[in-house]
Amino acid sequence: MEFKAEIQKLIGLEVSLPWKGYGSAIFLELGTLSSVKTKRGLKEKGEACIAIEWDWRVEREGRILFGSSNSNVEVTRGIQSLMHCRIESIEISGNVPELEVVFSDKSCLRSMIMVTGDPMWSIRLLTGEWISSVDGKLSDENATPYLTEEEKEAFLIAEAAAARWGVPERQPCGGSCSECKYYAPIDGNGHLLDYGVCVSGDSTFDGCVVNFRSGCPKFFAKGFS
Repeated sequence: MEFKAEIQKLIGLEVSLPWKGYGSAIFLELGTLSSVKTKRGLKEKGEACIAIEWDWRVEREGRILFGSSNSNVEVTRGIQSLMHCRIESIEISGNVPELEVVFSDKSCLRSMIMVTGDPMWSIRLLTGEWISSVDGKLSDENATPYLTEEEKEAFLIAEAAAARWGVPERQPCGGSCSECKYYAPIDGNGHLLDYGVCVSGDSTFDGCVVNFRSGCPKFFAKGFS
């Protein structure tokens, strides 16, 4: 199969579901979504998918918007900004082939491996086949992203915590906790938790676990004193 020709068929597809995986991994489901049954229940899957496990960044107009070293909350919020953007171009270049994806909002996703081995990006083509870079060439060998037993356990722990904790909120809600200066994130195993601790002595949430989407009347925006 001519992989580069198949990759170009993804141009014009919409980012229909961006989601964060284990650690710094991100997945961009492209095109029309369909429900697929997995061992963990139904999962939304696009016609194609772009995945990068680590060492990546999103940039626009000469500045970095967010990247794999940002916090869980920042990465989650950042990739959500790509929702409904369309793929304008996909390039794979370099002696060590790295991925560059340009979106319709002019932001650019770049992979940039910083450890020994092959780049940690993968693409699921419209054919359903996964490809990645192996020894400097495009290959379908060992391309499918997978979870180790440790990663699976971390996912289960995070999901169980989210089911117990929910999204607490106090009205009137002045803003989301992730934007509050008194929000201290809890990344947890693999940076999977969308939670933090409130450290505002004026809030009824003081010392309590809150979701990054939570909020309360004592909201105090970051960057203000």
